Amino acid sequence: MGKKIEKKVEQKASQRIERKIDKAIDKGLDKVEETPGEIAKSEKDGKTKGQPQKKGKDANRESRAGEAEGLPLGNADTSTASLQRYSKFSFVPGEEIIAFDDFSQDAVGDLPASWISTGTSEIVNFEGMEGNWVWFNKTTGNFIPEYLRDFPENFTLEFDLMYDFAFGTYSNARLLALVFSDIANPEAKMDWTGTPGYFFLQKLADNYTGIEFSGIGSDGGPFITGRKAVAADKSLNYSTPYKAGLLINSDGINVPIRISIARMGRRLQVFANEEKVLDLTNAFEKTAELTSARFFVNNNTDSDNYYLSNIRYAVGKPDTRNKLLSSGTFTTSAITFSSGSAHIKPESYGILKEIADALKSEPGKSVTIIGHTDSDGAEDLNQRLSEQRAEAVKQALVQEFAVSNGMVAEGKGESTPVADNVTVVGKAKNRRVEFLIN
Repeated sequence: MGKKIEKKVEQKASQRIERKIDKAIDKGLDKVEETPGEIAKSEKDGKTKGQPQKKGKDANRESRAGEAEGLPLGNADTSTASLQRYSKFSFVPGEEIIAFDDFSQDAVGDLPASWISTGTSEIVNFEGMEGNWVWFNKTTGNFIPEYLRDFPENFTLEFDLMYDFAFGTYSNARLLALVFSDIANPEAKMDWTGTPGYFFLQKLADNYTGIEFSGIGSDGGPFITGRKAVAADKSLNYSTPYKAGLLINSDGINVPIRISIARMGRRLQVFANEEKVLDLTNAFEKTAELTSARFFVNNNTDSDNYYLSNIRYAVGKPDTRNKLLSSGTFTTSAITFSSGSAHIKPESYGILKEIADALKSEPGKSVTIIGHTDSDGAEDLNQRLSEQRAEAVKQALVQEFAVSNGMVAEGKGESTPVADNVTVVGKAKNRRVEFLIN
C-alpha cells in the first residue's frame, strides 16, 4: 500500500509540474503571436507609444527564436482570409537567394555592418514588434548595402518599409529613394545629394532608375514615384518622372509595408503590399548594366523617420510548372511564414498560385509537401513546426485555390539543410517548402 501511495504522489506531482510548464509556454507563445497592429497606440497623436527600443542584440535574438517556437497551426481560415486580399498579386520572388538581411547579426545602436554610408543610421527595435530595423532619422545621405551588386536582367528585391509621421502634413524634406545605377564603384560617388521634387541634384551615373517614397505637402500621399535619367539626356541634373501611385494612407503609421520589386529585362514592377503601384515598361536602357543600388534619404526634422528591414535579393526567373511537373520536384523559399508559426504570409500568394495552376493542370498526379526549417531553437520543436507549415500549405492549396490533387504533408525540421545555419542568408535558404510529385 505504501508503494502505491508513493507512486500516486509522484504521478500527481508530475502532472502539476507539466500543467505549470504548459501555462508558461502558452503565455510565451501568446506574446510571440502579437502582431504590429496590436501595439498600443497613443490617444494623443496616433503613433505607437514605443519609440525604437535599444534592448540589445541578445535580447532581440532571443525574442526571434527563429523557427524554434513550434506554434499550434491555428485556424486555417485566418491564413486563407489574408491570402484572399492578395488575389491580384502577381509578384513571384526569384528562385535563388543572393542576399537576405534582417539585421539580426547587427548590434542594436550600431550602423549596419554590411553597409557603407554618408548619413546617420542605426539598428533599432520596437517594443512589441519582431526583429531589427535600420532607422533613418533626421538625416540626408547615401546608404549602400554592399551585397546589392551586379544585377542581372531578371531579379527581385523585397524589403519591409515603415514610417512614423503623418502624411498630409507639411515638411521641407521627407524622402527615401532606392536607386539602381551603372556605377561600378559606388564608394566613389558617396557625395551625391538630392532635393524633393527634383529627386537628384547632381549627376550620379550615365544611367539610373530610382523609386522614390515621398510626401512633403498636404496632397494626401504618400506617393511612390519611378524616375529615370540616361546618358542621352541633355541636362542630366535631374531625372524625368515616370509615374506616381498612392503607396498607402496615413493609417499605415508604424505598420510595416512590404515592398516587392521585380526587374524583367527593361521592365520594372513595384508592389506595396498587395497593390501594384508602378509598372514601367522601359525603366532601363537596353545597354545599361546595373552594378549597384543605394538608399538615398532626405529627411528634414526629427519627426520624419523611415525604417527598413527584411531585405531579400534573389535572381532567376521562376519556372515552377516545368520543375514541378517535368522534373517531379520543386523547392522554394518564396512561401514565407510569420516567425515561429505556421501562418502563411499573404505575399506568398503569387508562388502558391503558380504551384496550384501546375497541379490543377495534372489533376491525376499526387504530391508530397515537405516543410523545412533552419536550426534555430530546439530540434523537436523545429520538426513540429515544419510539419505544421507543410500542412498549412496543403490547406491553402485546397481552400484558396481549389486544388484537388492527392496531397500529403510532411516535415523534416532542420535535418536536411541546403546551406549553412550560421549566416542569415543560409538560414533563409534552409527555411523552404519542397514539393515532390509521386
